[in-house]
Amino acid sequence: MSLAQRAVRVFLSSTFRDFTKERDLLVKQVFPTLRARLAERFVDLVDVDLRWGITEQEAERGEVLPICLAEIDRSRPFFVGLLGERYGWVPPSETYPAEILEKHPWLKEHQGGKSVTELEILHGVLNNPGMAGRALFYFRSPDYSRNQDSDYLPMSGEDLAKQDALKASIRNSGFPVIENYETPQAAANQIQEDLWAALDVEFPATDVPDAFMRDFLQHEAYAAPRRRIYVGGAQYLERLDEVLNNQAQWVMLEGASGSGKVPYSQTGLID
Repeated sequence: MSLAQRAVRVFLSSTFRDFTKERDLLVKQVFPTLRARLAERFVDLVDVDLRWGITEQEAERGEVLPICLAEIDRSRPFFVGLLGERYGWVPPSETYPAEILEKHPWLKEHQGGKSVTELEILHGVLNNPGMAGRALFYFRSPDYSRNQDSDYLPMSGEDLAKQDALKASIRNSGFPVIENYETPQAAANQIQEDLWAALDVEFPATDVPDAFMRDFLQHEAYAAPRRRIYVGGAQYLERLDEVLNNQAQWVMLEGASGSGKVPYSQTGLID
């Protein structure tokens, strides 16, 4: 058993500006609660919120779709879709990279006409019947949106029609849909309950690893988040590569940060 077998990723799909409150509740309340529960079963939970994962430069280079679809694939089989009244950004036809069209030919029929959110839902769920039981959808009450600012409302009659058609497709798909939730907190509470029910089936308490494997997974779980992001230090790695490649014999001293290590030239072990 590897750490990958005791890990789960959940992809969040929605438009961004009108779902900030829901996403914040999920990231700050729901996922920490679920993460703590799963930790008792030696499962690592990662929530994928691309609000912070796509830079302006990547968007300008047409990299939004490749990043979104790749993250959905990495997160299978768990997918949470939140829809309000806003249809979302439709990437212009010319921003579709040739590589993504070659890898996903089905995109050609939607090129320039579908929002990123709808493409996420098509790729993540509607084109994949095997997602049954692990894909969850939540539709916000239109009354809530009408009481907010313009970011919550359709940009045009065409956008409203597209959003209504997308919701109808989801309803007709057979995947579970919670309709007309009234507040972001109500959505967060429902998502926590529904996700836990699905995760409890995927990682039951009766399937907790034995003592030896638990020790191994604890070490792996500690190391995994610390390996995800590494900033700086390239010059040290380059120097280490040079040292290792010169075929000389070396003695390396290591220790915890702040333990008083001294440069190898001062140890007397190496001329």
